[in-house]
Amino acid sequence: MTDKLWGGRFDEDITPDVLDYTLTTDVDVRLVFADLWQDIAHVLMLGHREIIPAENARAILGALLRLSERHERGELRLRPELEDVHFNIEQMVIEDLGREVGGHMHTARSRNDQVSTDARMYLRRVQLDAVAANLALIDVLLSFPEEDLLAILPGYTHSQAAQPVSVGFWKTAHASMLLRDVRRLRDVFDRTDESALGACALAGTSFPLDRELSARLLGFRGVLSHALDATSARDYLIESAAAFAIGGNNLSRMAEEIVLWSGHEYSLVEVSDAYATGSSIMPQKKNPVVAELTRGRAGRTAGTLVQLLTMAKGVTLGYSCDLQDDKPYLWNAIDTYLSTLRIVAGQTRGLRFNSERGEDLCWDNFSTATELANYLVSDHGLPFREAHHVTGSLVGALLKRGATLRDTAAGAEILAGLGHPVEEQILARLFAPRAAVTSYTSPGGTSPQSVEAVRAELRQAVQGHGEWLERTRDKLDTAHAATLRAAREIADGADFAKVLDTVTADLPAVQQR
Repeated sequence: MTDKLWGGRFDEDITPDVLDYTLTTDVDVRLVFADLWQDIAHVLMLGHREIIPAENARAILGALLRLSERHERGELRLRPELEDVHFNIEQMVIEDLGREVGGHMHTARSRNDQVSTDARMYLRRVQLDAVAANLALIDVLLSFPEEDLLAILPGYTHSQAAQPVSVGFWKTAHASMLLRDVRRLRDVFDRTDESALGACALAGTSFPLDRELSARLLGFRGVLSHALDATSARDYLIESAAAFAIGGNNLSRMAEEIVLWSGHEYSLVEVSDAYATGSSIMPQKKNPVVAELTRGRAGRTAGTLVQLLTMAKGVTLGYSCDLQDDKPYLWNAIDTYLSTLRIVAGQTRGLRFNSERGEDLCWDNFSTATELANYLVSDHGLPFREAHHVTGSLVGALLKRGATLRDTAAGAEILAGLGHPVEEQILARLFAPRAAVTSYTSPGGTSPQSVEAVRAELRQAVQGHGEWLERTRDKLDTAHAATLRAAREIADGADFAKVLDTVTADLPAVQQR
Protein backbone atom coordinates (compact mmCIF):
# COMPACT_ATOMS: atom_id res chain seq x y z
CA MET A 1 0.00 0.00 0.00
CA THR A 2 1.25 3.53 -0.73
CA ASP A 3 2.71 5.39 2.22
CA LYS A 4 0.43 8.09 3.56
CA LEU A 5 1.63 11.50 2.49
CA TRP A 6 1.52 12.75 6.08
CA GLY A 7 2.78 9.44 7.46
CA GLY A 8 5.87 10.77 9.22
CA ARG A 9 3.79 11.93 12.17
CA PHE A 10 1.86 8.67 12.72
CA ASP A 11 2.87 5.27 14.06
CA GLU A 12 -0.15 3.40 12.69
CA ASP A 13 -2.46 3.71 9.73
CA ILE A 14 -6.14 4.54 9.88
CA THR A 15 -8.51 1.61 9.89
CA PRO A 16 -10.51 0.68 6.79
CA ASP A 17 -13.75 1.91 8.32
CA VAL A 18 -12.19 5.29 9.12
CA LEU A 19 -10.86 5.50 5.58
CA ASP A 20 -14.30 4.68 4.22
CA TYR A 21 -15.88 7.29 6.50
CA THR A 22 -13.47 10.08 5.54
CA LEU A 23 -12.65 9.50 1.88
CA THR A 24 -14.04 11.80 -0.80
CA THR A 25 -12.78 10.23 -4.02
CA ASP A 26 -16.28 9.31 -5.14
CA VAL A 27 -17.26 12.96 -4.84
CA ASP A 28 -13.97 14.41 -6.08
CA VAL A 29 -14.14 12.85 -9.54
CA ARG A 30 -15.83 16.06 -10.67
CA LEU A 31 -12.79 18.03 -9.56
CA VAL A 32 -10.11 16.16 -11.51
CA PHE A 33 -10.17 18.64 -14.40
CA ALA A 34 -9.88 21.58 -12.02
CA ASP A 35 -7.23 19.95 -9.85
CA LEU A 36 -4.98 19.14 -12.81
CA TRP A 37 -5.34 22.65 -14.20
CA GLN A 38 -4.60 24.07 -10.77
CA ASP A 39 -1.56 21.82 -10.28
CA ILE A 40 -0.09 22.90 -13.61
CA ALA A 41 -0.64 26.60 -12.85
CA HIS A 42 0.89 26.18 -9.39
CA VAL A 43 4.01 24.41 -10.69
CA LEU A 44 4.44 27.04 -13.42
CA MET A 45 4.40 29.67 -10.72
CA LEU A 46 6.81 27.69 -8.48
CA GLY A 47 9.28 27.31 -11.33
CA HIS A 48 8.94 30.91 -12.45
CA ARG A 49 9.62 32.18 -8.92
CA GLU A 50 12.49 29.68 -8.53
CA ILE A 51 10.84 28.24 -5.44
CA ILE A 52 11.61 24.76 -6.76
CA PRO A 53 14.43 23.83 -9.17
CA ALA A 54 13.58 24.46 -12.80
CA GLU A 55 14.41 20.92 -13.84
CA ASN A 56 12.04 19.53 -11.22
CA ALA A 57 9.29 21.90 -12.33
CA ARG A 58 9.75 20.84 -15.94
CA ALA A 59 9.55 17.16 -15.03
CA ILE A 60 6.43 17.69 -12.90
CA LEU A 61 4.76 19.65 -15.69
CA GLY A 62 5.45 16.78 -18.06
CA ALA A 63 3.93 14.29 -15.62
CA LEU A 64 0.86 16.48 -15.13
CA LEU A 65 0.38 16.86 -18.87
CA ARG A 66 0.47 13.09 -19.23
CA LEU A 67 -2.14 12.78 -16.48
CA SER A 68 -4.26 15.41 -18.19
CA GLU A 69 -4.16 13.41 -21.43
CA ARG A 70 -5.16 10.27 -19.53
CA HIS A 71 -8.06 12.16 -18.00
CA GLU A 72 -9.23 13.39 -21.41
CA ARG A 73 -9.22 9.78 -22.62
CA GLY A 74 -11.24 8.70 -19.59
CA GLU A 75 -8.41 6.54 -18.27
CA LEU A 76 -7.56 8.30 -15.03
CA ARG A 77 -9.04 6.65 -11.92
CA LEU A 78 -8.89 7.91 -8.35
CA ARG A 79 -7.82 5.39 -5.73
CA PRO A 80 -9.96 5.42 -2.57
CA GLU A 81 -7.03 4.62 -0.26
CA LEU A 82 -5.57 8.04 -1.17
CA GLU A 83 -8.62 9.81 0.28
CA ASP A 84 -9.16 12.64 -2.19
CA VAL A 85 -8.35 14.03 -5.61
CA HIS A 86 -5.41 16.12 -4.33
CA PHE A 87 -3.47 13.23 -2.80
CA ASN A 88 -4.32 11.04 -5.79
CA ILE A 89 -2.84 13.43 -8.34
CA GLU A 90 0.21 14.10 -6.20
CA GLN A 91 0.84 10.40 -5.65
CA MET A 92 0.50 9.73 -9.39
CA VAL A 93 3.17 12.36 -10.05
CA ILE A 94 5.42 10.87 -7.36
CA GLU A 95 4.96 7.36 -8.75
CA ASP A 96 5.94 8.70 -12.17
CA LEU A 97 8.94 10.78 -11.12
CA GLY A 98 9.91 9.58 -7.66
CA ARG A 99 9.58 11.48 -4.40
CA GLU A 100 12.82 13.42 -4.90
CA VAL A 101 11.26 15.16 -7.90
CA GLY A 102 7.50 14.68 -7.64
CA GLY A 103 7.54 15.55 -3.95
CA HIS A 104 8.23 19.18 -4.88
CA MET A 105 4.77 19.69 -6.40
CA HIS A 106 3.00 20.40 -3.11
CA THR A 107 5.47 23.09 -2.07
CA ALA A 108 3.80 26.27 -0.77
CA ARG A 109 0.33 24.79 -0.87
CA SER A 110 -2.21 23.03 1.36
CA ARG A 111 -5.21 20.90 0.62
CA ASN A 112 -7.12 23.75 2.27
CA ASP A 113 -6.42 26.26 -0.48
CA GLN A 114 -6.51 23.49 -3.08
CA VAL A 115 -10.04 22.33 -2.30
CA SER A 116 -11.43 25.85 -2.20
CA THR A 117 -9.78 26.68 -5.52
CA ASP A 118 -10.98 23.45 -7.14
CA ALA A 119 -14.54 23.98 -5.92
CA ARG A 120 -14.56 27.54 -7.23
CA MET A 121 -13.27 26.41 -10.62
CA TYR A 122 -15.88 23.66 -10.87
CA LEU A 123 -18.70 25.91 -9.69
CA ARG A 124 -17.84 28.57 -12.26
CA ARG A 125 -18.56 26.04 -15.01
CA VAL A 126 -21.77 24.91 -13.32
CA GLN A 127 -22.99 28.47 -12.89
CA LEU A 128 -22.34 29.16 -16.56
CA ASP A 129 -24.19 25.97 -17.51
CA ALA A 130 -27.11 27.09 -15.35
CA VAL A 131 -27.15 30.51 -17.02
CA ALA A 132 -27.17 28.81 -20.42
CA ALA A 133 -29.99 26.42 -19.44
CA ASN A 134 -32.09 29.29 -18.08
CA LEU A 135 -31.54 31.34 -21.23
CA ALA A 136 -32.60 28.35 -23.35
CA LEU A 137 -35.81 27.94 -21.34
CA ILE A 138 -36.50 31.68 -21.50
CA ASP A 139 -36.06 31.54 -25.27
CA VAL A 140 -38.68 28.78 -25.44
CA LEU A 141 -41.09 30.87 -23.36
CA LEU A 142 -40.56 33.95 -25.53
CA SER A 143 -40.89 32.12 -28.86
CA PHE A 144 -44.67 32.03 -28.89
CA PRO A 145 -46.87 32.66 -31.95
CA GLU A 146 -48.86 35.86 -32.42
CA GLU A 147 -52.14 34.11 -31.56
CA ASP A 148 -50.91 33.61 -27.98
CA LEU A 149 -51.26 37.37 -27.48
CA LEU A 150 -55.05 36.95 -27.42
CA ALA A 151 -55.30 33.31 -26.31
CA ILE A 152 -57.26 33.78 -23.10
CA LEU A 153 -56.51 32.32 -19.67
CA PRO A 154 -57.98 33.27 -16.32
CA GLY A 155 -55.49 35.02 -14.09
CA TYR A 156 -55.58 33.93 -10.45
CA THR A 157 -55.08 35.48 -7.05
CA HIS A 158 -55.68 33.49 -3.86
CA SER A 159 -56.14 30.51 -6.22
CA GLN A 160 -59.43 32.16 -7.29
CA ALA A 161 -60.18 33.53 -10.74
CA ALA A 162 -59.15 37.17 -10.90
CA GLN A 163 -58.77 38.96 -14.26
CA PRO A 164 -58.27 37.53 -17.75
CA VAL A 165 -54.77 37.31 -19.15
CA SER A 166 -53.27 35.81 -22.29
CA VAL A 167 -51.01 32.83 -22.88
CA GLY A 168 -48.34 35.25 -24.09
CA PHE A 169 -48.72 37.27 -20.89
CA TRP A 170 -48.30 34.09 -18.81
CA LYS A 171 -45.21 32.99 -20.73
CA THR A 172 -43.52 36.38 -20.50
CA ALA A 173 -44.24 36.45 -16.75
CA HIS A 174 -42.29 33.23 -16.22
CA ALA A 175 -39.54 34.42 -18.56
CA SER A 176 -39.24 37.61 -16.52
CA MET A 177 -38.94 35.60 -13.31
CA LEU A 178 -36.29 33.30 -14.77
CA LEU A 179 -34.21 36.26 -15.89
CA ARG A 180 -33.77 37.17 -12.22
CA ASP A 181 -32.37 33.67 -11.72
CA VAL A 182 -29.85 34.47 -14.45
CA ARG A 183 -28.90 37.69 -12.69
CA ARG A 184 -28.54 35.83 -9.39
CA LEU A 185 -26.27 33.27 -11.03
CA ARG A 186 -24.15 36.03 -12.51
CA ASP A 187 -23.90 37.70 -9.12
CA VAL A 188 -22.72 34.54 -7.39
CA PHE A 189 -20.33 33.84 -10.28
CA ASP A 190 -18.68 37.16 -9.52
CA ARG A 191 -18.03 36.09 -5.92
CA THR A 192 -17.02 32.57 -6.91
CA ASP A 193 -14.51 33.82 -9.49
CA GLU A 194 -11.82 34.59 -6.90
CA SER A 195 -8.69 32.52 -6.35
CA ALA A 196 -7.82 31.02 -2.97
CA LEU A 197 -4.64 29.42 -4.30
CA GLY A 198 -1.57 30.51 -2.36
CA ALA A 199 -3.39 31.00 0.92
CA CYS A 200 -1.95 27.61 1.96
CA ALA A 201 -3.33 26.11 5.19
CA LEU A 202 -4.64 29.37 6.64
CA ALA A 203 -1.75 31.79 7.25
CA GLY A 204 0.04 32.12 3.93
CA THR A 205 3.67 31.07 3.53
CA SER A 206 7.25 32.32 3.69
CA PHE A 207 7.80 31.33 0.05
CA PRO A 208 7.75 34.26 -2.43
CA LEU A 209 4.53 33.31 -4.25
CA ASP A 210 3.03 35.12 -7.20
CA ARG A 211 -0.65 34.57 -6.46
CA GLU A 212 -1.72 36.88 -9.26
CA LEU A 213 0.12 34.79 -11.85
CA SER A 214 -1.60 31.61 -10.62
CA ALA A 215 -4.96 33.33 -10.65
CA ARG A 216 -4.49 34.63 -14.20
CA LEU A 217 -3.51 31.18 -15.45
CA LEU A 218 -6.66 29.77 -13.84
CA GLY A 219 -8.88 32.43 -15.39
CA PHE A 220 -9.89 34.00 -12.09
CA ARG A 221 -11.08 37.56 -12.07
CA GLY A 222 -9.72 38.26 -8.59
CA VAL A 223 -7.58 36.99 -5.72
CA LEU A 224 -8.89 36.52 -2.20
CA SER A 225 -6.21 38.55 -0.49
CA HIS A 226 -6.72 37.34 3.11
CA ALA A 227 -5.33 33.83 3.58
CA LEU A 228 -7.50 32.86 6.54
CA ASP A 229 -10.67 34.05 4.83
CA ALA A 230 -9.66 32.40 1.56
CA THR A 231 -9.37 28.93 3.11
CA SER A 232 -12.35 29.33 5.46
CA ALA A 233 -14.94 30.85 3.13
CA ARG A 234 -17.87 28.69 2.09
CA ASP A 235 -20.36 31.50 1.51
CA TYR A 236 -19.84 31.20 -2.24
CA LEU A 237 -21.03 27.59 -1.99
CA ILE A 238 -24.01 28.60 0.14
CA GLU A 239 -24.87 31.45 -2.20
CA SER A 240 -24.69 29.05 -5.15
CA ALA A 241 -27.02 26.69 -3.32
CA ALA A 242 -29.36 29.62 -2.67
CA ALA A 243 -29.41 30.48 -6.37
CA PHE A 244 -30.18 26.86 -7.23
CA ALA A 245 -32.88 26.68 -4.55
CA ILE A 246 -34.59 29.89 -5.70
CA GLY A 247 -34.34 28.75 -9.31
CA GLY A 248 -35.83 25.37 -8.41
CA ASN A 249 -38.59 27.13 -6.52
CA ASN A 250 -39.43 29.27 -9.55
CA LEU A 251 -39.60 26.20 -11.77
CA SER A 252 -41.84 24.55 -9.20
CA ARG A 253 -44.30 27.43 -9.32
CA MET A 254 -44.62 27.07 -13.08
CA ALA A 255 -45.01 23.33 -12.67
CA GLU A 256 -47.77 23.79 -10.09
CA GLU A 257 -49.82 25.78 -12.59
CA ILE A 258 -49.32 23.14 -15.26
CA VAL A 259 -50.33 20.33 -12.90
CA LEU A 260 -53.49 22.15 -11.81
CA TRP A 261 -54.46 23.51 -15.20
CA SER A 262 -54.05 20.15 -16.93
CA GLY A 263 -56.67 18.58 -14.65
CA HIS A 264 -60.19 18.08 -16.05
CA GLU A 265 -61.67 20.68 -13.72
CA TYR A 266 -59.51 23.37 -15.34
CA SER A 267 -58.73 21.85 -18.78
CA LEU A 268 -56.61 24.88 -19.61
CA VAL A 269 -53.47 23.14 -20.79
CA GLU A 270 -52.31 19.75 -21.97
CA VAL A 271 -48.75 18.49 -21.80
CA SER A 272 -47.24 16.52 -24.66
CA ASP A 273 -47.59 12.75 -24.39
CA ALA A 274 -43.79 12.57 -24.23
CA TYR A 275 -43.86 14.36 -20.87
CA ALA A 276 -46.69 12.37 -19.29
CA THR A 277 -47.39 8.82 -18.18
CA GLY A 278 -50.50 6.75 -17.66
CA SER A 279 -51.89 4.70 -14.81
CA SER A 280 -51.24 1.04 -14.15
CA ILE A 281 -54.94 0.49 -13.46
CA MET A 282 -56.91 3.42 -14.91
CA PRO A 283 -56.58 3.46 -18.70
CA GLN A 284 -58.03 6.94 -19.09
CA LYS A 285 -55.30 8.68 -17.08
CA LYS A 286 -52.69 11.07 -18.45
CA ASN A 287 -50.48 12.25 -15.62
CA PRO A 288 -48.18 15.31 -15.99
CA VAL A 289 -45.30 13.54 -14.26
CA VAL A 290 -42.52 15.88 -15.38
CA ALA A 291 -44.31 18.85 -13.86
CA GLU A 292 -45.01 16.85 -10.70
CA LEU A 293 -41.36 15.84 -10.36
CA THR A 294 -40.31 19.44 -10.98
CA ARG A 295 -42.35 20.42 -7.94
CA GLY A 296 -40.95 17.60 -5.85
CA ARG A 297 -37.32 18.07 -6.80
CA ALA A 298 -37.38 21.70 -5.79
CA GLY A 299 -37.23 20.21 -2.30
CA ARG A 300 -33.78 18.80 -3.06
CA THR A 301 -32.33 22.18 -3.93
CA ALA A 302 -34.00 23.80 -0.92
CA GLY A 303 -32.72 21.01 1.33
CA THR A 304 -29.17 21.51 0.10
CA LEU A 305 -29.28 25.17 1.08
CA VAL A 306 -30.43 24.30 4.60
CA GLN A 307 -27.80 21.55 4.86
CA LEU A 308 -24.97 23.88 3.86
CA LEU A 309 -26.10 26.63 6.21
CA THR A 310 -26.28 24.12 9.05
CA MET A 311 -22.88 22.62 8.17
CA ALA A 312 -21.08 25.96 8.10
CA LYS A 313 -22.66 27.78 11.02
CA GLY A 314 -20.65 26.06 13.76
CA VAL A 315 -17.26 25.94 12.03
CA THR A 316 -14.69 28.46 13.20
CA LEU A 317 -12.30 30.13 10.76
CA GLY A 318 -9.70 27.73 9.48
CA TYR A 319 -10.46 24.42 7.81
CA SER A 320 -12.42 21.69 9.58
CA CYS A 321 -13.56 18.41 8.06
CA ASP A 322 -17.18 19.44 8.58
CA LEU A 323 -16.67 21.44 5.40
CA GLN A 324 -15.84 18.27 3.50
CA ASP A 325 -19.55 17.47 3.52
CA ASP A 326 -20.43 20.46 1.36
CA LYS A 327 -19.84 18.82 -1.99
CA PRO A 328 -22.05 15.67 -1.87
CA TYR A 329 -25.11 17.78 -1.14
CA LEU A 330 -24.21 20.55 -3.56
CA TRP A 331 -23.45 18.11 -6.38
CA ASN A 332 -26.94 16.63 -5.93
CA ALA A 333 -28.51 20.09 -6.08
CA ILE A 334 -26.51 20.93 -9.21
CA ASP A 335 -27.60 17.77 -11.01
CA THR A 336 -31.22 18.28 -9.97
CA TYR A 337 -31.36 21.93 -10.99
CA LEU A 338 -29.65 21.54 -14.36
CA SER A 339 -31.62 18.45 -15.37
CA THR A 340 -34.88 20.12 -14.34
CA LEU A 341 -34.13 23.25 -16.35
CA ARG A 342 -33.44 21.19 -19.45
CA ILE A 343 -36.47 18.93 -19.21
CA VAL A 344 -38.80 21.83 -18.39
CA ALA A 345 -37.65 23.52 -21.60
CA GLY A 346 -38.70 20.44 -23.56
CA GLN A 347 -42.01 20.21 -21.77
CA THR A 348 -42.74 23.90 -22.36
CA ARG A 349 -42.26 23.55 -26.12
CA GLY A 350 -45.06 20.97 -26.24
CA LEU A 351 -47.65 22.70 -24.04
CA ARG A 352 -51.05 23.10 -25.71
CA PHE A 353 -53.31 25.75 -24.19
CA ASN A 354 -57.11 25.66 -24.47
CA SER A 355 -58.00 29.31 -25.06
CA GLU A 356 -61.70 28.56 -25.63
CA ARG A 357 -61.90 26.94 -22.20
CA GLY A 358 -59.99 29.86 -20.72
CA GLU A 359 -62.45 32.35 -22.14
CA ASP A 360 -65.42 30.35 -20.85
CA LEU A 361 -63.95 30.32 -17.34
CA CYS A 362 -63.41 34.06 -17.45
CA TRP A 363 -67.08 34.60 -18.31
CA ASP A 364 -68.32 32.17 -15.67
CA ASN A 365 -66.03 33.42 -12.91
CA PHE A 366 -66.84 37.13 -13.32
CA SER A 367 -63.21 37.82 -14.27
CA THR A 368 -64.04 41.05 -16.09
CA ALA A 369 -66.16 42.65 -13.37
CA THR A 370 -63.42 45.21 -12.71
CA GLU A 371 -64.02 46.61 -16.19
CA LEU A 372 -67.47 47.80 -15.14
CA ALA A 373 -66.01 49.50 -12.08
CA ASN A 374 -63.41 51.24 -14.25
CA TYR A 375 -66.15 52.30 -16.71
CA LEU A 376 -68.27 53.79 -13.94
CA VAL A 377 -65.25 55.82 -12.85
CA SER A 378 -64.23 57.03 -16.29
CA ASP A 379 -67.65 57.56 -17.89
CA HIS A 380 -70.01 58.17 -14.94
CA GLY A 381 -67.59 60.05 -12.70
CA LEU A 382 -68.05 57.77 -9.68
CA PRO A 383 -65.33 57.49 -7.06
CA PHE A 384 -63.68 54.11 -7.49
CA ARG A 385 -64.75 52.87 -4.09
CA GLU A 386 -68.41 53.59 -4.99
CA ALA A 387 -67.97 52.00 -8.43
CA HIS A 388 -66.45 48.95 -6.69
CA HIS A 389 -69.52 48.72 -4.43
CA VAL A 390 -71.97 48.98 -7.33
CA THR A 391 -70.14 46.32 -9.31
CA GLY A 392 -69.97 44.01 -6.31
CA SER A 393 -73.74 44.44 -5.84
CA LEU A 394 -74.24 43.46 -9.49
CA VAL A 395 -72.14 40.31 -9.10
CA GLY A 396 -74.02 39.36 -5.94
CA ALA A 397 -77.38 39.81 -7.62
CA LEU A 398 -76.34 37.78 -10.67
CA LEU A 399 -75.07 34.96 -8.45
CA LYS A 400 -78.42 34.81 -6.68
CA ARG A 401 -80.12 34.42 -10.07
CA GLY A 402 -77.66 31.75 -11.16
CA ALA A 403 -76.50 34.06 -13.95
CA THR A 404 -73.07 35.20 -15.16
CA LEU A 405 -71.67 38.27 -16.92
CA ARG A 406 -72.82 36.73 -20.21
CA ASP A 407 -76.35 37.65 -19.12
CA THR A 408 -76.04 41.28 -20.13
CA ALA A 409 -79.80 41.87 -20.17
CA ALA A 410 -80.02 40.85 -16.52
CA GLY A 411 -76.96 42.96 -15.78
CA ALA A 412 -78.48 46.06 -17.36
CA GLU A 413 -81.69 45.53 -15.41
CA ILE A 414 -79.87 45.17 -12.09
CA LEU A 415 -77.69 48.24 -12.67
CA ALA A 416 -80.72 50.33 -13.55
CA GLY A 417 -82.29 49.25 -10.27
CA LEU A 418 -79.12 50.31 -8.44
CA GLY A 419 -79.43 53.79 -9.97
CA HIS A 420 -76.51 53.40 -12.37
CA PRO A 421 -77.98 52.35 -15.73
CA VAL A 422 -75.57 51.07 -18.41
CA GLU A 423 -76.67 49.99 -21.87
CA GLU A 424 -76.60 46.27 -22.58
CA GLN A 425 -74.33 46.61 -25.61
CA ILE A 426 -71.81 48.51 -23.49
CA LEU A 427 -71.89 45.74 -20.88
CA ALA A 428 -71.31 43.15 -23.60
CA ARG A 429 -68.21 45.04 -24.68
CA LEU A 430 -66.94 45.64 -21.15
CA PHE A 431 -67.36 42.04 -20.03
CA ALA A 432 -65.80 40.35 -23.09
CA PRO A 433 -62.53 38.74 -21.88
CA ARG A 434 -60.63 39.55 -25.06
CA ALA A 435 -61.69 43.17 -24.89
CA ALA A 436 -60.51 43.35 -21.29
CA VAL A 437 -57.13 41.84 -22.13
CA THR A 438 -56.73 44.25 -25.04
CA SER A 439 -57.63 47.28 -22.95
CA TYR A 440 -54.83 46.88 -20.37
CA THR A 441 -52.31 48.98 -22.27
CA SER A 442 -50.31 50.17 -19.28
CA PRO A 443 -46.62 49.14 -19.27
CA GLY A 444 -46.43 45.49 -18.27
CA GLY A 445 -50.14 44.98 -18.88
CA THR A 446 -52.00 42.30 -20.80
CA SER A 447 -52.62 44.10 -24.09
CA PRO A 448 -50.82 42.65 -27.10
CA GLN A 449 -48.74 45.79 -27.53
CA SER A 450 -47.74 45.77 -23.86
CA VAL A 451 -46.80 42.08 -23.96
CA GLU A 452 -44.84 42.62 -27.15
CA ALA A 453 -42.97 45.50 -25.52
CA VAL A 454 -42.08 43.30 -22.56
CA ARG A 455 -41.08 40.47 -24.87
CA ALA A 456 -38.73 42.80 -26.76
CA GLU A 457 -37.24 44.02 -23.48
CA LEU A 458 -36.72 40.46 -22.24
CA ARG A 459 -35.16 39.37 -25.52
CA GLN A 460 -32.73 42.25 -25.32
CA ALA A 461 -31.78 41.16 -21.80
CA VAL A 462 -31.37 37.56 -22.99
CA GLN A 463 -29.04 38.74 -25.73
CA GLY A 464 -26.94 40.70 -23.24
CA HIS A 465 -26.68 37.74 -20.87
CA GLY A 466 -25.85 35.47 -23.78
CA GLU A 467 -23.01 37.73 -24.86
CA TRP A 468 -21.66 37.78 -21.29
CA LEU A 469 -21.90 33.99 -21.16
CA GLU A 470 -19.94 33.62 -24.40
CA ARG A 471 -17.26 36.09 -23.27
CA THR A 472 -16.89 34.40 -19.91
CA ARG A 473 -16.64 30.91 -21.33
CA ASP A 474 -14.08 32.15 -23.85
CA LYS A 475 -12.08 33.72 -21.02
CA LEU A 476 -11.91 30.44 -19.11
CA ASP A 477 -11.13 28.42 -22.23
CA THR A 478 -8.38 30.87 -23.17
CA ALA A 479 -6.85 30.68 -19.70
CA HIS A 480 -6.89 26.87 -19.73
CA ALA A 481 -5.33 26.74 -23.19
CA ALA A 482 -2.67 29.26 -22.15
CA THR A 483 -1.80 27.21 -19.07
CA LEU A 484 -1.41 24.00 -21.08
CA ARG A 485 0.60 25.78 -23.76
CA ALA A 486 2.98 27.21 -21.17
CA ALA A 487 3.34 23.82 -19.50
CA ARG A 488 4.16 22.07 -22.79
CA GLU A 489 6.72 24.63 -23.90
CA ILE A 490 8.44 24.80 -20.53
CA ALA A 491 8.41 21.03 -20.10
CA ASP A 492 10.23 20.92 -23.46
CA GLY A 493 12.93 23.24 -22.13
CA ALA A 494 11.72 26.78 -22.89
CA ASP A 495 12.45 29.65 -20.51
CA PHE A 496 9.87 30.19 -17.76
CA ALA A 497 9.81 33.97 -17.90
CA LYS A 498 9.63 34.26 -21.70
CA VAL A 499 6.87 31.69 -22.06
CA LEU A 500 4.77 33.05 -19.21
CA ASP A 501 5.15 36.61 -20.45
CA THR A 502 3.91 35.48 -23.86
CA VAL A 503 0.95 33.33 -22.79
CA THR A 504 -0.30 35.77 -20.15
CA ALA A 505 -0.21 38.75 -22.51
CA ASP A 506 -3.77 37.99 -23.63
CA LEU A 507 -5.05 37.11 -20.15
CA PRO A 508 -6.77 39.87 -18.18
CA ALA A 509 -5.10 41.17 -15.04
CA VAL A 510 -6.66 40.07 -11.77
CA GLN A 511 -8.39 42.48 -9.45
CA GLN A 512 -7.83 42.69 -5.71
CA ARG A 513 -11.13 42.51 -3.84
